[in-house]
Amino acid sequence: MINDVVNKTLWMLGLVLLQALLFSKITVAGVATPLPYIYLLITWNKDGTRWILLLVGFLLGLIIDSFANLPGINAASCVLLAMMQPVYLSMFTPRELQDERSLIPAISTIRWDGFLMFAFLCVLTHHITMVALEYFSINDLGGMLIRIVGCSLLTMAFILVFEMLRMKGRS
Repeated sequence: MINDVVNKTLWMLGLVLLQALLFSKITVAGVATPLPYIYLLITWNKDGTRWILLLVGFLLGLIIDSFANLPGINAASCVLLAMMQPVYLSMFTPRELQDERSLIPAISTIRWDGFLMFAFLCVLTHHITMVALEYFSINDLGGMLIRIVGCSLLTMAFILVFEMLRMKGRS
């Protein structure tokens, strides 16, 4: 239990620092910025308490918002992601693992295809919410869609890198 809390705290600190110091400075074609700090919420274990996941999502988003000087956009997006993560996880968990309470979403547990679809749905949920709140208008729908797709693809690339590093660390 203590190891899990320490591990998640270290991941949170590392992801926040990487986002604030590195990833927020990366912009591709002026529209796409990777936001892989949500990896912590995506890989939250199945048996975790839901209110703790929501609280961590809110705090994670609030910390990122404070670094980016935004008025709660990331906090709202992270809370929605934290709310939807268990639903998405149950959609992509293989039948034989549905009853396993300690399931941690990973390539090694829900296989490649399940993890890719699960993670992409989580990323898409977060990014659609974030971009919609950021633009707060549908006047530039094309620009919004380009930003959502670009940010989602970049974020997925970094999430897969983190997942590979996590798999390599376990073996």
